[in-house]
Amino acid sequence: MLLQIKSAEFRFGDATIFRNVDLNVNEGECIGIVGANGAGKSTLLNCIVGELTLFDGQIIYKNGLTVGYLRQNCDFVSANTLFDEMMTVFCKQTELIEQIKTISEAMANTDPNGYEYRALADKYHRLTVEADASEAYNSEVKVRTVLNGMGMSEFSSRTVSTLSGGEKTKAALCKLLLQRPELMILDEPTNHLDYKTLDWLEGFLSDGKSTLLIVSHDRYFLDRLCTSVWDVQFGEVHCYKGNYTKYKTLKAERLKTQLAAYEKQQREIADMEDYIAANKVRASTADMAKSREKALARMERIQAPRREERPPQFEFRYSSEPSEFPVTLQRLSLSYGDKVLLGDGNLQIRRGQKVALLGLNGVGKSTLIRRIAAADPRDLGKIVFGKNVRVGYYDQENVNLNPDLRVLDQLWFDNTRMSQTDVRSLLARVDLGADDVYKKVGELSGGERAKLGLAMIMAKDCNLLLLDEPTNHLDLPAREALEEALKSYTGTLLFVSHDRYFVNSVSDRVAELQNGKLVLYEGNYDDFISRKKAVEQVLSKPSQSSSTSYRNAKQRADQTNRARRIKELEKEITALEAVVSQLNEQLASPQIACDYTKVSEVMEQLRQANSQLEKLLSEWEKLV
Repeated sequence: MLLQIKSAEFRFGDATIFRNVDLNVNEGECIGIVGANGAGKSTLLNCIVGELTLFDGQIIYKNGLTVGYLRQNCDFVSANTLFDEMMTVFCKQTELIEQIKTISEAMANTDPNGYEYRALADKYHRLTVEADASEAYNSEVKVRTVLNGMGMSEFSSRTVSTLSGGEKTKAALCKLLLQRPELMILDEPTNHLDYKTLDWLEGFLSDGKSTLLIVSHDRYFLDRLCTSVWDVQFGEVHCYKGNYTKYKTLKAERLKTQLAAYEKQQREIADMEDYIAANKVRASTADMAKSREKALARMERIQAPRREERPPQFEFRYSSEPSEFPVTLQRLSLSYGDKVLLGDGNLQIRRGQKVALLGLNGVGKSTLIRRIAAADPRDLGKIVFGKNVRVGYYDQENVNLNPDLRVLDQLWFDNTRMSQTDVRSLLARVDLGADDVYKKVGELSGGERAKLGLAMIMAKDCNLLLLDEPTNHLDLPAREALEEALKSYTGTLLFVSHDRYFVNSVSDRVAELQNGKLVLYEGNYDDFISRKKAVEQVLSKPSQSSSTSYRNAKQRADQTNRARRIKELEKEITALEAVVSQLNEQLASPQIACDYTKVSEVMEQLRQANSQLEKLLSEWEKLV
């Protein structure tokens, strides 16, 4: 067990954030922390890392526990280049290599028959063993692997302080991945990451080398990694075993059981109260009534399940159908400065299809969907809308919102045909109530602005929706509500999203923007990934003849050659292992240890033998 939380309580003034929290974090676990915005998830993390002090209770840590904490939008400050900053994680390994180099140079200038040489040789041997154990010579490889996997290799020579906010957060995550603390605490680590980077990060974190505590709205990420989920709600934290999908099922079952037990007890209480009221005044039954009255007073009352806050109610309607192909791209080209984002791209979307537009960060997804939404005369014949098409466009930056207008006025001025009652009702449906309607748009949180932007589309009669990152800033209940609304929407949909769970649930097509090309795939996100991997596997295999007889003959010959090669390899491996053993015995010999020249020769022979042995073993493993 890495840490234990016992009877923990935390307050801000008179507000209790959580109380009576009892939780354990065991080695190797991956724990997802979920809950509505403001429920106390980040507060719980800050208590765990000691930045906030519990009002009551305690947190017990394993002796010597190393903890790493990635905050949301952290301000990563460093005057180093990104690569040099990552290398500071391996400063001990770098010092080891420098010491080995210094001692090697000293040995070259020392009499091999003297005491000083023997002392240097002994230290050289100890340091090389330590360097091998700590993988000191792989430090740069590790740094480049993580930077490449996280899509940050192009910033290697940039000074950290010149990076953008999102890039600094990614850089901080890269450093934490390289540090590999025993307990890694990540607060929204998937922000700003594209699908390819997320896939790499999930693979990196799934090796179990660190125990993970993760706050995230990325349900796909939680599904792939989590072994349990902590649900923070109403000042309580409940632990559910399993991933996010399992958590949803278990939570529904717990609430159903709790409600049934509560209702049963309420019926029992009502029966007991009726009996007491009817029999307390009768002499013959007064004792029995008093007995039940005492039992009622001793009864431990079951609390009714608290209702979760109602999520927003999104609904997109339209009155008339468009033509069969609401939007078609014909040889559309798109560029940003000197960079070509799309060259002669073609895409035709049929009525009722739901297409997710995917691609790596910076390839131009938002630019493309914005261009479609604001098609101008230069796009004549390249962006073709069908007859009777009414477009609703959601911009992730909410540029159509006026920060100086009141919320009520923003929606009303855009839809003057609606009455004030209708406007208020629509705002209430997306959880912008009486306290919000007179706020200025500029005072709204990111989630509130997102709901207002979606409400403005709901107010219109749109049979084609173009949505750019509609789930940004929405908490999980709001995302799931939007998901269900778009699944029920019978119109046509083209959308950009980094939320893979959302894409998987809503889309029936995936259009990938990559290398200036637009390629359409049938199916949802899982289907898209499966097909991409299948294509990669086919491309990685050597081409095969179409002749079946030739293939069969070639397969038989390959099998014979493989069996013969396996036997040859086993003989060579056995011989090389004997050579390696012999060379190690020579290094341990006192006579050789005093001779720097001989030590160097033997170590070079040993390096070559180990290198050859690794190649042979790798070939053998592939063949057997």
